[in-house]
Amino acid sequence: MPQGSSKFPHLSLTYSGQHAAKFPRSGRATDSEVKMNRENPVEHVEKLKGVLGAIQKTREEIQEKRLTENLPDLPAGEGLLIRLPERAEIESITRPLGMELVAETEDGFMLVATEDISFSSIYELLEEFENGEKLVAGSSLLEIQGGSSDLQRLKLILTEAALELWPLKNRAIYTFDLGVQTAESTKEGKWPSVRKKQDELEETFLARRKQERQVVRDQLEEEWLEKAEARVAELNEFVKHYEGEVLSPLLSEPGEENDNGVVFADSVQLRIQMSGEGFRDVILNFPHLFEVDLPPELRGDITGENEESEIELPDFIAPDIDAPRICVIDSGIQENHAWLSHAIDSDSSRCFLLGRAPDEVADEYPAKGHGTRVAGAVLYPESIPQGLEVEAVCWIQNARVLNEKCSLPKNLPPERYLAQVISHFVNERGSKVFVHCINANIPCRVQRMSAWAAKMDELAYAKDILFIQSTGNQSRLEMGDEPNPGLRSHLEDGRTPPEHQLEESMRVADPAQGLHALTVGSVSGDFFEDEYRRSFSECFHGPSGFSRTGFGQPWSVIKPDVVEVGGDLVYSKTSPHLVSKEVQVSVELLNATLHQSYAFSKDGAGTSFAAPKVAHIAARLQALFPDSSPLLYRALIAQSARWPQWAETENDKEKVVRLIGYGIPTVERATENAANRVTIVTPEARYLGCKEMHLFTIQIPEEVRDAATDAKIRIDVTLAYNALPRRTRSSRTGYLETWLDWRASDLGEPAEEFLQRMTGGGGSSYTSFKWALHSSSNHGEVGGTARQNGTLQKDWAVFDSYELASEFSIAVRGHKGWNHLDGEGDARYCLAVSLEVLEGELPIYSTIRALNEVSVETESRVEM
Repeated sequence: MPQGSSKFPHLSLTYSGQHAAKFPRSGRATDSEVKMNRENPVEHVEKLKGVLGAIQKTREEIQEKRLTENLPDLPAGEGLLIRLPERAEIESITRPLGMELVAETEDGFMLVATEDISFSSIYELLEEFENGEKLVAGSSLLEIQGGSSDLQRLKLILTEAALELWPLKNRAIYTFDLGVQTAESTKEGKWPSVRKKQDELEETFLARRKQERQVVRDQLEEEWLEKAEARVAELNEFVKHYEGEVLSPLLSEPGEENDNGVVFADSVQLRIQMSGEGFRDVILNFPHLFEVDLPPELRGDITGENEESEIELPDFIAPDIDAPRICVIDSGIQENHAWLSHAIDSDSSRCFLLGRAPDEVADEYPAKGHGTRVAGAVLYPESIPQGLEVEAVCWIQNARVLNEKCSLPKNLPPERYLAQVISHFVNERGSKVFVHCINANIPCRVQRMSAWAAKMDELAYAKDILFIQSTGNQSRLEMGDEPNPGLRSHLEDGRTPPEHQLEESMRVADPAQGLHALTVGSVSGDFFEDEYRRSFSECFHGPSGFSRTGFGQPWSVIKPDVVEVGGDLVYSKTSPHLVSKEVQVSVELLNATLHQSYAFSKDGAGTSFAAPKVAHIAARLQALFPDSSPLLYRALIAQSARWPQWAETENDKEKVVRLIGYGIPTVERATENAANRVTIVTPEARYLGCKEMHLFTIQIPEEVRDAATDAKIRIDVTLAYNALPRRTRSSRTGYLETWLDWRASDLGEPAEEFLQRMTGGGGSSYTSFKWALHSSSNHGEVGGTARQNGTLQKDWAVFDSYELASEFSIAVRGHKGWNHLDGEGDARYCLAVSLEVLEGELPIYSTIRALNEVSVETESRVEM
């Protein structure tokens, strides 16, 4: 793993083996409703039987009416809404009842479907419960709701925007994105019993078990794909009857054999245009429907007018043939631009807009373009160079998905173009890093992960790639209403910057909440104030007033992950609070010159211009680690981030994290070390299954631990991982196939005692590091979130060097997600640990290096 000629390259973490992870059991009191049902079984059973009888009668009436009105046949099965106790093992209850889990929702309600419209399995269980049997399942079935027009069900299926349009006008034409569940749990498979042979090595056994289970996995995936095609065919009968149109062809329809742009691991997403009457029929009567949403509308960045001064062209040097490739997914790029042409990988350029030729890749957005500006910020993150020799750090690839209005056509859902772009650039070009500065114009939803963000998460795992995603901007001019007021509305309502950014309306915009994306917000590179106006930012590297903030929902995840300079805006000090641009707080960007703009200008403000600056760091890291997983780049970018001075002195740390995440990353910290700083990493991604644990150790020299050394040390630990998501799961622990967290040994805790604690499930008698975030939202400096909520888990602490033990240990642990099999799940991760001397004279790099692994530039490839 070459790292160039750095005097202080990153070192490699010592892997100390795989173990079975054991987690402390948390005592769960019996739910009060469960207890009451067990005490009154007859009453409980009669209540549920009454509901089931009413549902059956309603279905019979509906079927008879549909026959007389010549409506499409009802799909097989009945959709129900059931409520279970909190943290119940859902499928251990639903499967014996002949129910298929369609989707989890909030408040304990579950959308389920059953093909047994006589409900014989449910009646049988209720009778057994009444007779003193099946106590867990019978008492846990707290509530059953039916009736397709039930308001509770509609609220769970329709997003807030779609619900506002209900009950829909019969003859009006609507366009909705529909989510249809297709796949069941891994518990549906008949998994082989694989036992360890005598004298068989543990790693050999685990590999053999995985191989034998893969046969069942392949069978299940084939069955799920067939089920997806069958359910889409059922839905198409409704669409045809009401003369609607499927705008996003699916699976193996003619001309789309290799295009599965809207297929998920457990569901399919279709964009359909149809009458309100048709949609109402589908919403009320399609049992596997779990989501109805409006297509996203996009929010653009802010461009002003600024004259260009006299310029002198640099001497441009093209990147090496093997240099990193950064793909810009945007409005196209002016590829013949004087500052870009030497670095464009033009052979790979492609337009993905339907009805446009593949080579129509120009940036047509007036007046200065958008993709061109993003591409320029990847190459020139500080300012536009003039009169110098400039060598490009990477090749720029051009994926055009936005039209000349910088918007998405209705016939190109975002989930679809993402899959098409990745298929072209990853499968054919081997690209790893993608800059995606496209966002919806409203805050991300809070109920479940959107299809857009989930597709991004799915592709990041399946293809081992990195999306660098903007948080999105709030409009400066609109006097909008809740939930999406413009900046001027916030000011007129008395919200003082940056407090307005903590409003729910300023939450990150879809798909910035995606767990596997590296989400980037904006800070200002300067501040401005005169007699009449002032900038939103009050200081250097203060939050940009337009930049959307965290937490990312639905699970209070730290978003943005990091921030970069994306400019700022100014506003009038007195009402009316007019919001405008100001050169002093704007960023300098290239312009597309198709509409006679200058080659570049200092007039940009937007998170779209912050995100590509982070992509520049990713390109530098890929040049150092060309064969590594981009998870390493993601980990090291977060690891390099620091809070600016204002954030360190701010008392409300939760506010800081919501505004700027982990802070501002730098090329220097991400790519190299110093005499007083050492970074130790896993240079290759490792894989971890459910209930497994990987242990890493760092030997701490006596020179560091000597009380006479008297040094203050900051430790940073970052875990970056990804795993396969499922959209139908609404809980944080159920969304991913396997979810990971990390634990570190306490101050002075011996390595053997830490290992015993991790594998035995016990507690610690040693003093913990004073972590900034901690594994619990009730600990650490930052409230409102916990580090394990996301898939980029960074934490840091400051301590005295003499408090360390002779070994510092870290355990990465795999937890059960939607895949319930021990050892399965295969979450992929990279880990980074940094030690930096803040006070005192201690050459920590050389002392740690002498006792630990050699640098990663001389380490052989890690075998998985």
